[in-house]
Amino acid sequence: MGLGCAWGCGGTQKPTGGTGADLKVGQDDFGAKFDRSRCDDKGKQVVSLDANGDGKPDVIKLFLPANQDGHQVQQLVCKQTDLDFDGKIDLVQYYGPSGELFMDEYSMDYSGKFTGRTFFQDGKKVRAEKDMNFDGKPDYFEFYEGGRLVRVERDRNGDGKVDEWQYYENGRLDRIGFDTTGSGRVDKWERGPEGGAETAPVAQTQEAMPGVATPTTAAAAADAAAAAAAADAASRGAPKATAPKAETKTEKTEKTDKTDKTDKKNPPKK
Repeated sequence: MGLGCAWGCGGTQKPTGGTGADLKVGQDDFGAKFDRSRCDDKGKQVVSLDANGDGKPDVIKLFLPANQDGHQVQQLVCKQTDLDFDGKIDLVQYYGPSGELFMDEYSMDYSGKFTGRTFFQDGKKVRAEKDMNFDGKPDYFEFYEGGRLVRVERDRNGDGKVDEWQYYENGRLDRIGFDTTGSGRVDKWERGPEGGAETAPVAQTQEAMPGVATPTTAAAAADAAAAAAAADAASRGAPKATAPKAETKTEKTEKTDKTDKTDKKNPPKK
């Protein structure tokens, strides 16, 4: 779905082919070997947002002219977000020719160095990979069917080979296979917990790998997603919800006095 320039109200629009913004996407992060030209601002319209008012862009959207139902629109092709306002990109989202999200990259430790990547198809997650020990190589892989997690593969010892396989049935961990000999094949199995609730990928089933992110990484990722959603809402000018103001003791007393005076002036008819 095409996004028109009306989105940019309240943000800053830069001319096509300009420098875009100070925030840039590196070409060698996370060992990626694919075309990042969709996030190159050359020949694109750039719309940026300063979400925290520090004079620096925190959300940057890149648009290309496209034809949609016979009409010329500005098509979103890339969105970059600085989640913690430190001047470094923490989340990059790539959009296809039809405006659909097909991939994102993110920094799990907010350093600006990408350590996670997710692939989407038809609006659903199909695969994800993470660099859990921050050595620049993915060692944790998630696979999805119909948007639901079905398998996780891990390289637990950092030798570049998968040595743990987690299998999920209906969103629940069913079994885990381990390669304890380095053969590349499962030689030890463990069953998942019986009757357990739907569970997230088990990254801490066995002893943690040295330097590997713990479950707090998952929390950080959730925080990042929430921050991205908040930044996106702010960029679209979405109103913020406000909680009702609690009455103070003085306000309650004044309200009671007014009620009493009203009752005295207008006593109930007998």
